[in-house]
Amino acid sequence: MGSGGRPRRAGTPRRSRRRCPRDTWQVAEDLGFAEDETLEERAFDYSRTVALSDGVFAIALTLLVLNITVPTLASSEHSDLGKRLIDHRDEFVSYAISFAVISVFWIRHHVFFRRLSSIDTRVAVLNLAYLAFVAFVPYPTRLVGLYGDEPASVVLYASTLAILATLAGLMRVHAQRAHLVTPAGARELARREHWLLAPGIFLASIPIAFASPTVAELVWLLVLLPGAGRRLPRLLPHWGKPK
Repeated sequence: MGSGGRPRRAGTPRRSRRRCPRDTWQVAEDLGFAEDETLEERAFDYSRTVALSDGVFAIALTLLVLNITVPTLASSEHSDLGKRLIDHRDEFVSYAISFAVISVFWIRHHVFFRRLSSIDTRVAVLNLAYLAFVAFVPYPTRLVGLYGDEPASVVLYASTLAILATLAGLMRVHAQRAHLVTPAGARELARREHWLLAPGIFLASIPIAFASPTVAELVWLLVLLPGAGRRLPRLLPHWGKPK
């Protein structure tokens, strides 16, 4: 039946009163996330979200070591084991870089959630998207280990971590605007560098990768420097000042 009780012609598409595709947040609420939850329900959502997040981080960190190939040697070649291990040095380097970077993301994620008073639908959805890319990191890590001298592998790795850092920043911005952060957490976030710094580091490494993939990989290590974003203006004393 059409509107007003009139029959709808066969083959005529039914008009939807809602936008298509449906709003992501509305889909999440339909799946069980509600904005009018009790304090007990919100505490339950918070603990489950943190537990899931820690589990994904733990699995991603563990899977990294599987990207290191074990040399296959005949019985007469066992004396060449050291040389063969050195041949896989790029895989060891990519493992070390990824373990360090993911560890930094986990620490920041842990501190961020520790400073939340509660979570809402948007934080839950953004966190799931964030975890999807955490779980994906072992794949570009493998590519960098095997094809570290190819710009394509470096670009995929940098793009993945740029998206990951952007999602973390979006969670941070939303939590502050929605007043989900404790007073102590608000003061701590105010002392941090701008959330765009980490995505900017990874995005900046992409054009560098086409000139030197090795230098691009070294650029990623900037995210490991504690307080680098806060020290940047002091390293560039005239940055941002009118000439």
